[in-house]
Amino acid sequence: MANDAENNKLTVTAPDTNPATPADAAPTSPAKEPSSASSPTATTFPPARDDAPVSTAATAATAAAVVTIAEAEELQPDDSDEVDSVFDDGDSAIASLHSSTTSLRDELILQVKEHGRQYQGYLEAKYVLPMDEQELERLDFQCHLVWLTLDKQHSTAPIQNIQRALDVGCGTGIWAIEFADEHPEAEVLGVDLAPVQPQCVPPNLIFEVDDLEQPWNFTQRFDYIHCQLMIGAFQDWPKFFRQSREFLAGPNSYTEVHDIDFFIRCDDGTLPPDSPLAKWHELMHDAANKAGFPLDAINRVPDMMAEAGYVDIVARQVKWPINTWPRDPKHKELGKWAHENFSWGCESMSLALFTRVLRWSADEVRIFMASVRKDLRDRKLHAYWNFWVVYGRRG
Repeated sequence: MANDAENNKLTVTAPDTNPATPADAAPTSPAKEPSSASSPTATTFPPARDDAPVSTAATAATAAAVVTIAEAEELQPDDSDEVDSVFDDGDSAIASLHSSTTSLRDELILQVKEHGRQYQGYLEAKYVLPMDEQELERLDFQCHLVWLTLDKQHSTAPIQNIQRALDVGCGTGIWAIEFADEHPEAEVLGVDLAPVQPQCVPPNLIFEVDDLEQPWNFTQRFDYIHCQLMIGAFQDWPKFFRQSREFLAGPNSYTEVHDIDFFIRCDDGTLPPDSPLAKWHELMHDAANKAGFPLDAINRVPDMMAEAGYVDIVARQVKWPINTWPRDPKHKELGKWAHENFSWGCESMSLALFTRVLRWSADEVRIFMASVRKDLRDRKLHAYWNFWVVYGRRG
């Protein structure tokens, strides 16, 4: 597809291994476990939604781009009997950045306690993850996992001469703090629904509380907009890309998205369709879709960016193994951090959705999460998530 229309270029780099479900494949049902006489079967849970509607404009915009897909080698399991080390508080490389939080008028903030966890809302916006100390620690940990995924970088877009940068959904502020330290010449703004950021920050960084699904009213534009792990937080992704492009400063400004494709995948048939881990993903998608926060948006981000008018779009995928099962050292390390992140966070990710939407009791959720964590520890299950890195230029 070498049609270079007006130099709009979309580059899609394939994941570390061939995805279990190609983007242009017909929808499939969950694969059965292969028998001893059959070859390994790649599976995705829940089945990938290849029939998701894409607008005519998005199809035309993408069709006008040059699409390059580069294959990468398949991950091989590590069959050694070595017992991998586990994390403890003394060895963690992550320091808490949120002991002191930003103050805000009480009437602007609604804090709701459900099932012993604290949740956050601003105006009418709702956040389905808790905003308590336990979750804030995990968010710092998760940010470090993304940094490792990006080869210890905070961005991959070819950004230059940054004067102003925006961190969308900045959370605890750890990414914004580190980016501001790296770019002392730039003004950095972090925005989130919850005022959980520290007060002691670099002089070129400020935080604001706002709902970025509402119309943006910034008085200045940005050279770089960063959006990380917001799948499940935004309801209207096309609107986000329209607004983000509108608020980029010039033709060489970029928006970059880092996020997970929340489908659990397995290329060799070792993940049973009826396993708690596979079932968890199906239930999470069911609840999130009913709540209006789809978890399957990331694989359509290149199309949505093209429809919004972005050019030179680049997308690549990196595999996050569920634990240390891969032989490859980098993916073994990513699996170590991903395992800790999801073992730590599966309950907090599920509690609000399962109780509010699926009407489970809190005890039912906690019992089920114990079985999910058992699967996450099992190195015989060669499962993974695809983590996406996507950026586009305003043009």
